[in-house]
Amino acid sequence: MITFYFIRHGRTTWNHSGRYQGITDVPLNEVGRQQANLVAERLKDITVDNIISSDLSRAIETAEAIAKPHNKKVQIVKDFQELNFGDWEGLTFEEIENKWPGMIDEMYRHPATLRVSSGESFGDLQKRTMKAIENLIHEGENKTHVIISHGAAIRTMICGLLDIPLDRAWNFSVGNASITCMTHYVGDRTILNFQNSTDHLHGLI
Repeated sequence: MITFYFIRHGRTTWNHSGRYQGITDVPLNEVGRQQANLVAERLKDITVDNIISSDLSRAIETAEAIAKPHNKKVQIVKDFQELNFGDWEGLTFEEIENKWPGMIDEMYRHPATLRVSSGESFGDLQKRTMKAIENLIHEGENKTHVIISHGAAIRTMICGLLDIPLDRAWNFSVGNASITCMTHYVGDRTILNFQNSTDHLHGLI
């Protein structure tokens, strides 16, 4: 049995303004830092073997807050980085729709194969996130891994572990500083214990 906690990073200024971030390294804003501390408070009493973060600063800062009460060092794994949104990064929904009419709708309908110019598809993203998950599974059972990542990346891991078609990835909400918990039984099945939990934020979302 292996337990995974997937944590989305806290809020950034681009989250607040509705801009696609992708691999652009946008740091947490003040609300995001407060959210990171609230996640840390929620997780402080669980037994943790590894705290692992994407290499982007918004994830690392969230991870460091979580790691502090556990006296753990944050491990950086680049494969947990967000989807590369290519030419969409830094743009709002409206700006993208004006420049590439219909493409956002297509991305929500067929994320597995739609690749933004200079970016990745969800299929590309899932290959690297699930490679990182498989590496953790191969480390052995009876472990708890806390993974701080990003909205699209977490969706691909949920789909991968539950064997759900990737075109259903957007069926899952993944809010800033939310917690998703899954239990993986090697060679058998994965159970979704809870998903997108934000009660610990006390409305700070």
